Amino acid sequence: MSAPYPRIEVAQGSLTDGSERVLVNASNTNVQLGSGVSRAIRLACGPTYQQHLTEALQARFRGPMEPGQVLVTDAGTHPRAKWVAHVAVMDYRQGFSGNSAPNRARIQVCCVNLWNALESIEGGDDDGAPLSVAMVALGAGTGGLGVNDPVALACTTLKTHLAARERSRIARVVFYGYELPEYLNTLEVVTRHFPLPEDSLPAEVREYLARKRSET
Repeated sequence: MSAPYPRIEVAQGSLTDGSERVLVNASNTNVQLGSGVSRAIRLACGPTYQQHLTEALQARFRGPMEPGQVLVTDAGTHPRAKWVAHVAVMDYRQGFSGNSAPNRARIQVCCVNLWNALESIEGGDDDGAPLSVAMVALGAGTGGLGVNDPVALACTTLKTHLAARERSRIARVVFYGYELPEYLNTLEVVTRHFPLPEDSLPAEVREYLARKRSET
């Protein structure tokens, strides 16, 4: 018997402003906190966070990650999150080049590895406890893939992950879109795969979704 679906939500804004215990960082093989989501996490997790990540990367992988791998660390001084899952979306092992950006196949590997990594998170009193996850569209920004494909891959791989497990620690996943167009695109994609709780959507957003469905 597969695990039931977690509570799935879509929110507008920065994932660092939410209450989720795990933040997902669309990162790179060197875990260098640059722009976009990585920058927001660097600012939210404290001035020494980058040095902490560099040391954690060396301890775990003895150098850069492979594309698609995941490094889970604590969330530094973030007031609510406890962990950050750094997903190697961009390949910086040879510097920034035309081969650095991901394709759909890499994003699928990233998502599969991410969901598996979340099941194995350890940390004191939270060992084995249900997890709330702040998710983003992996590869949408610097990766150049846009929102739709990465979000769809996150949804389909999550479904497959849950179908293969009797129990999952993933209890709640919130997909974040920073600007309004990103939020609406994310909302449209996620609702094709998961039912969203009515209480998580403002009335005007429910009306927007109803109009979009009537047009298709």
